[in-house]
Amino acid sequence: MAHGEEGLRQQSLEAVDLTAARADSRSANPHYSRVIVIAGTRPETIKLAPVIHALVRRHGLRPLVMNSGQHAEAVRRSLEEFGLNADCTLESAHSSSNLSTAVRHLERSIRSALLQYRPRIVLVQGDTSTAYAGARAAAAQGCLVAHIEAGLRTPFAAEPFPEEWFRRRITSHADIHFVPTPGSRDNLLAEGVDPGAVHLVGNTGIDSLRQVIDELRSEPGRQARAPYQVAVTLHRRENWDHNADVICDALLDLSAQRPDLSFLLPVHPNPRVARRIARKLGAHPCFSLVKPMRYREFVAQAARAALIVSDSGGIQEEAPYLGVPLLVPRSCTERPEALATGFVRLVDVRRESIVREALDLLARPRRQPVSFGPGAPFGDGLASARIVEVIEALAAEPLAA
Repeated sequence: MAHGEEGLRQQSLEAVDLTAARADSRSANPHYSRVIVIAGTRPETIKLAPVIHALVRRHGLRPLVMNSGQHAEAVRRSLEEFGLNADCTLESAHSSSNLSTAVRHLERSIRSALLQYRPRIVLVQGDTSTAYAGARAAAAQGCLVAHIEAGLRTPFAAEPFPEEWFRRRITSHADIHFVPTPGSRDNLLAEGVDPGAVHLVGNTGIDSLRQVIDELRSEPGRQARAPYQVAVTLHRRENWDHNADVICDALLDLSAQRPDLSFLLPVHPNPRVARRIARKLGAHPCFSLVKPMRYREFVAQAARAALIVSDSGGIQEEAPYLGVPLLVPRSCTERPEALATGFVRLVDVRRESIVREALDLLARPRRQPVSFGPGAPFGDGLASARIVEVIEALAAEPLAA
């Protein structure tokens, strides 16, 4: 383990204009309470975009979107996909493999920005370095911290690292916990979190997915299924280096046993994954290595696929709604609800295990997707409206006092 990661484990818990409507609301009423939404990665942005849109539509709020600089260009592009821009972009940290250094830089930058903007409420999402640094910085400045996608847990306090480590510590700084599932709510209540601070809303990523699926369904001549395509994404820290080799070797074995299959791989820019994928798979005619895709384009391709192989958390949520089987090469998951749907299967990162499970999933009959309804595993696609109702009530409290 890198020295920086070990140091981070030991830290103490104490330790652009969006729309004309928003601009009008700022000038019309100086008493509106400012809400800052912080995004640092592409997945965060996808899950925050519907929340930002919902905030903008509420005349009593003053949302400001902050690009933390963690993955500044990816966030900028993702915001643009949803018709948004950042109001402020913080300075990117110098490239460093030291996680502690990167988190400290993010926290200092965010804290400085919060001193300038003085928000009432700060929204962070998920389990990234930005979410953790943002929660710490906001709590230190006396802001209300609202954590979106709170309460996810694996059985192991430090696995996967750093995501599980971050999400548990964000809980200690958060005032409001927006949980996506009853299970995530139960996790927080079991840890002693005030029930009044926990709000079951659903997953905001499903809001974005529902919007895209509706758009794709309305397109004439929409692409049909691709019964021999496998979509693959890899990016998790636990699958860097040796594990990336193992997964690539398993995919090569799968291709040898099923030469009818084609493989689509949007390659993550992290060189510790990208170089190994390129070396292992780049020359194989059945593998198409492409740059990271726009969200809408990836959803369209994933929905057509016969199988997805991915270590992504977000895709675990999306696959059941797409009706596509998903194989997750990880030791554990913080999303047991996905496993319960039968669409998602966890597999050890072992070459023979990945091939065996992939062949089994490919051989099974196609199932109907999960519908966007009250009983859906990650909500009905209307989580953002519920979140903004709570935020609006919080923002009004000082005015009513």
